[in-house]
Amino acid sequence: MTLATLTWLTLGAVLVYAVAVDPNVYPWLVLQSRRLTVELTRRWYMVRYHPDSPWVRYEIERNSKQIAKELMKEYENNDR
Repeated sequence: MTLATLTWLTLGAVLVYAVAVDPNVYPWLVLQSRRLTVELTRRWYMVRYHPDSPWVRYEIERNSKQIAKELMKEYENNDR
């Protein structure tokens, strides 16, 4: 058994023991897991939708090039 596996098993055993002994531990663990989920979702949205993020800049550039191509086609069709 590796050290990492032993560490996770020990942590799990401690949590199971704490939940079994104190009835207030389980609601606290549920609350903490929800806080972690909200924080991770918040961070993901910050990375995904922040205007300075490379992904957003790429999307803006791609969309503007696509709109420019469509406008060029319309302009060329109107000249004829």
